Amino acid sequence: MQQFATLNDQIRNPLSVIVMLAGFGSDENSQKILERARDIDSILDRLDTGWQESEKVRKFLKKHYGIGGGE
Repeated sequence: MQQFATLNDQIRNPLSVIVMLAGFGSDENSQKILERARDIDSILDRLDTGWQESEKVRKFLKKHYGIGGGE
């Protein structure tokens, strides 16, 4: 989980800078960059949700069935 959080930060932080810099432009390329950045952000949001749900499932299984205790 920690590695995933680190990876996520290492993607989101540079992505924020890219969005900021692209936001200064008003040409077609800047708009394309902003669209792709939104796509990447959406993918990261889905990954976050998946990891959170996975963690909840793992904790439930461990608590109620003793499954997945290898931490």
